[in-house]
Amino acid sequence: MIPGLGFDVLGEMRAYRDGTELPRLGAPQQQGTLLVLLLLAGHAVSMTQLVKALWGEEPPAAAVRSIRTHIWRLRGLLGSEGSPAHELLSVGDGYRLDIDASAVDANRAEAMLKKALRLRLAGQSDTASDILDEAMDLWRGDPLAGVPGPFAERQRDRLSELRLTVTEEQLELDLARGRHQMTILRLRELADAYPLRERLHGLLMRALYAAGRQADALAVFNATRTLLVEEYGLEPGPQLTELHQRILQGDLLPATVTETVTVTPPGSARLVPAQLPPDLPDFTGRTAEIDELCELLTGSRGSAPAVVSLTGMSGVGKSVLAVHVAHRVRDAYPDGQLFWGLRGTGDRPAHSSEVLAGFLSALGVEAVPAGTAARCRMFRSLLDGRKMLLVLDDARDADQVRDLLPGSSSCAVVVTHRARLAGLPLTRQLGLRSFSHHEALELLGRTLGRHRLEREPDEALLLTEACGGLPLALRILATRLAARPDWSLAVMGERLGNERRTVAELQVGGLSVSNALEPGYRRLPPEQARALRLLARGTGEQITVSAAATVLHADRFATEDLLEALVDAVLLEPATPGSYTMHPLVRRFARHHTRAEETAKLRTVPALSAASRRTTYVVSRPE
Repeated sequence: MIPGLGFDVLGEMRAYRDGTELPRLGAPQQQGTLLVLLLLAGHAVSMTQLVKALWGEEPPAAAVRSIRTHIWRLRGLLGSEGSPAHELLSVGDGYRLDIDASAVDANRAEAMLKKALRLRLAGQSDTASDILDEAMDLWRGDPLAGVPGPFAERQRDRLSELRLTVTEEQLELDLARGRHQMTILRLRELADAYPLRERLHGLLMRALYAAGRQADALAVFNATRTLLVEEYGLEPGPQLTELHQRILQGDLLPATVTETVTVTPPGSARLVPAQLPPDLPDFTGRTAEIDELCELLTGSRGSAPAVVSLTGMSGVGKSVLAVHVAHRVRDAYPDGQLFWGLRGTGDRPAHSSEVLAGFLSALGVEAVPAGTAARCRMFRSLLDGRKMLLVLDDARDADQVRDLLPGSSSCAVVVTHRARLAGLPLTRQLGLRSFSHHEALELLGRTLGRHRLEREPDEALLLTEACGGLPLALRILATRLAARPDWSLAVMGERLGNERRTVAELQVGGLSVSNALEPGYRRLPPEQARALRLLARGTGEQITVSAAATVLHADRFATEDLLEALVDAVLLEPATPGSYTMHPLVRRFARHHTRAEETAKLRTVPALSAASRRTTYVVSRPE
């Protein structure tokens, strides 16, 4: 029981004395008078403020007399045992209601929301959710039902906004705890009811994406943007736009370090890092590879840790597969999962000393030692006897990885890299190739919907061929088509069919086939880069050593060395002994560079003067 006066405004107005509900609060105008005093409790409210709150700028002549009558009646209604309410005081020409703010349900709801936000930021999601549920239970219908006046109208809007914000926070917590399926229907209804509220549309996009419905999530953004642009001439805000871009890139949630605490048998607390990036909700294909990798990472161990590597050309899906498999086997590594992007294809690859410092910090080491060797010794000591999984993404070479390998056989490592790693104690080196037609169609169907592919089956197959089955290209293509539901597959096929446009067409947001291939091309020595360009123009689908030697004007041994160097750079693939293949997108990428370099050379040729052009004409004119 709450002692003293209490009030409910989140529905019809009600009053309580020591927990017992009081009779009805009188006429609507009288309730309006009480409302102003309630929501300004503890503050003196002048007669002018009261009149304006009830009638606005044009009050009736008897406004002041009416308010005084309302106050007199309210004192009697709110009193106790026949005595007028001592909490309702006269102050100057106005009045003050002396009650605690928590005596009003609306104030309690607002305080609960603020507390839940603090708890959510502190990582106490379950407690925050319970508090929000309690806050929602305070609403009994439309707030201030039947109370008239400008002040009541403004408060009705504010309290409706408060309720919607509490609802959004509940849904935010539901999504954070993986309850996306449960929230989609509710979010649909709310987004339809509040079409201009971008946060609701953003939550719906996130829920759909988490449920594996990327195309539906993108369609929500397109519909929202169309409404805003056509009705109000406005683009969506930065948060919704950024969310849209991250869905296009398949990177909705950033790779963050989340750490929890577990208790080990001796009783000492250990940090259990959980650094894996989120898995893709629409992961497709690689069934045989997944089975093999899971077996290697969870099977019986020898005296050394399992170290598996994934190789393949840029865009083939090495990182995506590594993260997917890591999530599949994480229960076998209860002491934690460490992840680091080594930036091997970039201009500034991570140094092993930097990575070790990050891992040691994640394991709770406050005083990280100086020097790579000391950090490596401490890292291996901490991992000894622990069951921990490491994912090292985008390695440059073996030297970058060697000091990051644990010594304990209870640990395991997954490494991704473009070129083959030599000199590491690898359990298995798995080369990834492009998707088969079946896998490629499955990926397109997951994003676009099977019905769209079934309407144009031949065109769908041609699109997978144009992409060469490269997962990155397929994902870009699917994302672009999902954002253009009225485009036929044939239209996109025509755009990809123009070789000069193919590479340019395969980009969306921050994803680009050209950007994926460019770093590897830039690192080629000039002789190898020239060989790649010549082979892209002068050979067919199957590149034999003899045909390549003719194109490169080189002997067989020098040609074979160049071809093997391009294989090591993952820009050619060995087929049968003495023959190689070039991925169609690598071929088009190389031809694009050839055209670009030829154009650049033409621009550097000095312009001929008019006299020089005449001389040239005279000299070259046939007799």
